[in-house]
Amino acid sequence: MRTDCHRLAQRVYLADALEVLDESPQLALDQRINPAKKILDLSDHQYAKKRLNLKDAHFEIEVIAFWIMNQLDEDYGATLCSSTGGVLKASHPILFHPDQFFYFYLRFPLREMTELQTVFEEFDASRMKAHNLWDRYTCLDGETGLVKVKNQTKRQFAQYFGGYPNYQSDGGIFDNYVKPFLGWYLVFDQEEYPENDFEFLEVIGLANKRWEKPEFVDGANILRKKRGPKPAPAKQEFSKRYPLGLPEGLSADAVAAELTEAGFPITGRSVQNYDRERSNSK
Repeated sequence: MRTDCHRLAQRVYLADALEVLDESPQLALDQRINPAKKILDLSDHQYAKKRLNLKDAHFEIEVIAFWIMNQLDEDYGATLCSSTGGVLKASHPILFHPDQFFYFYLRFPLREMTELQTVFEEFDASRMKAHNLWDRYTCLDGETGLVKVKNQTKRQFAQYFGGYPNYQSDGGIFDNYVKPFLGWYLVFDQEEYPENDFEFLEVIGLANKRWEKPEFVDGANILRKKRGPKPAPAKQEFSKRYPLGLPEGLSADAVAAELTEAGFPITGRSVQNYDRERSNSK
């Protein structure tokens, strides 16, 4: 899946770059082209030096790919598979990482996004490289998808799932939702996965309104009816309990504690983002 996300990210990067260069982004959506090669060709454009920062292209593509992976983790059938073939829906704590890329939409240029300011500051200071993004999963191996205990696992679980203001304990979140699945692997349910590249970019909000939907992706992959994203369990429960959003006087942390107690582990920050997303969708 990481390879697939990288390929999709290349198309997104290329489409945005073409728009910056006053060219049609449709080329990036053509399944017949190699996006990696076309990105290399961008340096030959007459406006490339003035309008594009191609030396950062690899890192920006990885940022996009990591963001895409997080959308898949949350809403598109992220599933755990054991060595014996057991399959279960992955819970939110297993997919957790402190950057929480799945709680904001990407906007271009990426460097102007407040949510990514720290990421680019670390990159500019040579303290972060592209692969470090994938290392940030709290208890997932970014390369293999293996559920494991990492150096930062217990500390981050205590910090984000523990009782405020004392973050010494995570309230049993790790033991209940992660520990039983150590050694399992993250896989994806193909029934939930979008049918093709454009459909996926569209449903996660990366298909710019100026991009046109291709009539055919290729002879064997005709665009089908789009499926919308399947909300994460905690998000579904929040919407069910609070269809009108957070009531006045009730804090996001209080709602997070309520949902976590009911078996839907979530942070107050996540509740705030879900509530903001609901408001923006009106």
